[in-house]
Amino acid sequence: MSARLAVVDDDRAFTGFLSTFLKTRGYTVESYNSGRALLDGLKAGASPHVILLDVAMPDVDGLETLRAIRQQRPSSQVIMLSGRQAPATIIEAVRLGAADYVLKPGDPEGMGEMALEAAIRNALERESLSAEVARLSANAAEDPAGAQASWTSGTAMEAVTAMVDRVADSDVGILLRGESGVGKDVIARELHRRSPRRARPFVKVNCAALPADLLESELFGHEKGSFTGAGNQRIGKFEFAHQGTLMLDEIGDMSPALQAKLLHVLQDREFTRVGGKRPIEVDVRVLAATNQNLESMMQAGTFREDLYYRLQVIEIHIPPLRERREEIPSLVEFFLAKYSRLYHRPAPKPSQTLTELLYNHPWQGNIRELENVMKRFVILQDEALILAELERPRAAAPPPPARPAAAPVEIAPASMEAAVPATASSSVTSGGAGVGVVEAEPATESADGIDLQELARAAAMQAEREAISRALERFRWNRRKVAEYLNVSYKTLLNKMKECGITELPGS
Repeated sequence: MSARLAVVDDDRAFTGFLSTFLKTRGYTVESYNSGRALLDGLKAGASPHVILLDVAMPDVDGLETLRAIRQQRPSSQVIMLSGRQAPATIIEAVRLGAADYVLKPGDPEGMGEMALEAAIRNALERESLSAEVARLSANAAEDPAGAQASWTSGTAMEAVTAMVDRVADSDVGILLRGESGVGKDVIARELHRRSPRRARPFVKVNCAALPADLLESELFGHEKGSFTGAGNQRIGKFEFAHQGTLMLDEIGDMSPALQAKLLHVLQDREFTRVGGKRPIEVDVRVLAATNQNLESMMQAGTFREDLYYRLQVIEIHIPPLRERREEIPSLVEFFLAKYSRLYHRPAPKPSQTLTELLYNHPWQGNIRELENVMKRFVILQDEALILAELERPRAAAPPPPARPAAAPVEIAPASMEAAVPATASSSVTSGGAGVGVVEAEPATESADGIDLQELARAAAMQAEREAISRALERFRWNRRKVAEYLNVSYKTLLNKMKECGITELPGS
C-alpha cells in the first residue's frame, strides 16, 4: 500500500500541481484547502502518514493548525511549506514539532521538488519508527511492569541461572535451546535486562512466522519500489534494534539464502536494505533460539555450519516444565495474578485437587500451555471446567508440519519399531520407475517404549511418499500435472518431494 499524504494549502492551483506531482511518485494524496478542513478530516478518521502544511493561510494559519495537530495527533509527521525563507517562522515551526520546513517547489531546476521528496522520505522513515514503537508497546501492554514468570526457583534451572549470571554482561552471541514453550524468550529478555544494552531496544523476530522473502524485508527493511507492494521505505528489525538486542526465534526455519545474509551481517556488522545499494552499519547483539536439532540440519545441508558456530558462542539449554515441576506453584500464582489484573477479575484460588492435577500434568506445551490454562481459569472463574480439561484423556497429537530439515522415515509394521529421522548415510532405493526414494534404517524400540506421536508422523510421511511416487509414475514425471492431480500447488509438491526424499533417478 502506498504512503498517504495530506496537502493543505488555500491556493487551489498549487494544491492541484503538488497533488499531481506526488501521485506520479506513487503516493496517495488527499487535498485540503484550509487548516480547518484538515482538522475536520482528522476528526472524521483521515490518517495521513505525512501532512504537507502551508504556513500562510487565511482564517487558521499553518502554525495554528500545527498546534492543533500536535494536540490531536502528537505523533503526526508535519512538513511546513512556504514561499519564502522566514527564520522566525522556521524556529517556531520546529519548536512546535514540525518534521521539516521546505520552500514550495516550482523552480526551473526542480531543486524544490527534490528537497520536498527528501523531506517526505525522512518523515516516512520517522513515521515507520514511531509505528514500530507503538506496535512493540502494544505487545508489551499485557505486562506493563515488565514482569516475567519466575524461572529460577527450581534445581533444574540452576545451570541456566548460573550461565545467565556469567554471560549476560558480555556481548557475545548466545544460542538458546529447548522445547517449544519452555520460556526461551524469557531468558533472552533477562539476558538483555542484565546487559549494558538494557536501555536500548529488545526486538524479537519469529523466523517461522513469515516466508523467506518477507522475512528478509522484516529483518533488513526495504526501499520503496524494491518489490510489488513496497509502496514506501521500511526500516528493518536490525536497524530498529541498533545498539540493542535482537532475538531470532525459530532460527532453524530460516532459509539457506537468508542464513548467508545473516552470517554476513554478523561478521561485517553491516547490511543493505532489500532493493538498496547503501550499506548500513549496525551494532546489535544477536540471541538465537530453536527447538530443532541444528546438528542434524547441518548434516542434511539445510543449516549453515559457519552460521551455527557464529551463533553458538555460548549455548544455554532450557529444560522442559516436566523436569521443573517445583516451579509450577509459583508459575500458577504468577499467571493468576497477571491475568486477573489484565481482565479485571478476581484471582481464583486453586483447590488442593486442582493443585495436584497441575503439578502432575505432563505439560507437553510446557509453560505456554500452563499459562493458557491459567488464563482460561481467570476468564471462566469455574474450576470444574479446568478440572475436566486436565482430567480428559489426552489424544495423540496430530503430526506437526514436516520441517525442511527433516529426512524421511520408514516404519517396520511387523515389529512396530519406533521410526527416527534418516541420517546422511541413508540408502537410496527405487520407489518405482525412475523414482529415487531415500529410506531410513528402522530404529530399535527405546527403553521408554514406543513413541506413538513419532509413529503417526512417520506414517503420514510414508503415505505422502507413496501417493506422490504413484502420481509421478502415472504422469511420467510431469510435475505440474501431478500437482493438479494431488490438488496442491506446484511449489508445495516440490517441497513435499524434498521432504519425502523423492528424486528422479539418472537416465529415467
